[in-house]
Amino acid sequence: MVNVTSPREITQLLSENNLSPLKKFGQNFLCDENIVGKIAGGIGLAESDYVLEIGTGLGALTRALSVRAKKVVSVEIDTGLLALHSKTLSGFSNVTVIEGDILKCDLQEICRTYFGGRPFHVCGNLPYYITSKILMMLLESEAPILSITAMVQKEVAQRLCAQPGDTDYSSLTASCLYYGRPEILFEVSRNCFYPAPDVDSAILRFSLDEPLCDVPREKYVKIVRAAFSMRRKTLLNNLKSLGSADSVITILKNCNIDPKTRAQSLTPVQFCSLAKEFFQK
Repeated sequence: MVNVTSPREITQLLSENNLSPLKKFGQNFLCDENIVGKIAGGIGLAESDYVLEIGTGLGALTRALSVRAKKVVSVEIDTGLLALHSKTLSGFSNVTVIEGDILKCDLQEICRTYFGGRPFHVCGNLPYYITSKILMMLLESEAPILSITAMVQKEVAQRLCAQPGDTDYSSLTASCLYYGRPEILFEVSRNCFYPAPDVDSAILRFSLDEPLCDVPREKYVKIVRAAFSMRRKTLLNNLKSLGSADSVITILKNCNIDPKTRAQSLTPVQFCSLAKEFFQK
C-alpha cells in the first residue's frame, strides 16, 4: 500500500498519474504520520461514531479516521485525486468518498443518507482561503454536528480562540462563540506538508454545545455585525444603525454596558442580552 505520508511516495504517485498539487484548491498534503494520528486521536472518537471529512486528499487522515470510527464519509473536490483512491484507500471498507464542493453540499442530506440521521463529527484540512466560509457553513447548517476538528492557518485559529478584549477578538470570533467554544489542540509546522505552505497551521477543535441563550441565531448575528461594523467606534455609534441614540443608550444601560464600550470587549452572553433587548420585547 502506498505510504501517503511519505514525500517521496507522494511525489511518485502524483507523477505516475500526471498530477500535481493544485493551488486553486489550496492543496498541501500532510506528510507527517505522527501529526495525522494526533489529529484523528484529538477528536476522541468511539467505534460507534460517524465522521464527515472535508478534503480526502490522498487519504492519509481518512485512513486514520476509518480505524477509529464506524463510518467515514469524505468529500473531495479534485477529480484527479478521486482516481487515486482505489490505490490509497483500498481495503478501507467503512470509507465512502463523495465528489463535490463542501460549500455546496447538503449536510443534512449526507447525514440522512450515510449516517442514518445520527449525529456526526467533522474533520479536515481546510483550504486556508475559504476557512471562514466553511466554518460558518458548518455551524449554520443545522446538521447534527457533534464537533469540528480542523487544520487551519495558525493566525486564524488564534483569532477564533481570542478572548473578549484581545486584539484578535472579531465579529467572526463572536459569531462562532454562539455555538460553543473553540480550542487549539496543537500547532503544526509548515514543514509537515508537501508542498510546504507559506504559513504554519494549528488544529482547532470546536465542541458544539447548546446555544448560549434562547436568542435566535439571526438576531444574535445582526447585533454582532452592527457592533463590529466599525471597530474603532463605540457601541453607541455602531448600534445607532438599529435604533435612535436615546433608545440605544437605554438598551445598553439595561444590559449594564457602558455606551462608550467597543464591541471587542463584549462577551457572547452580553451580545445575547443586547439581542433580547433590541428584538424580543
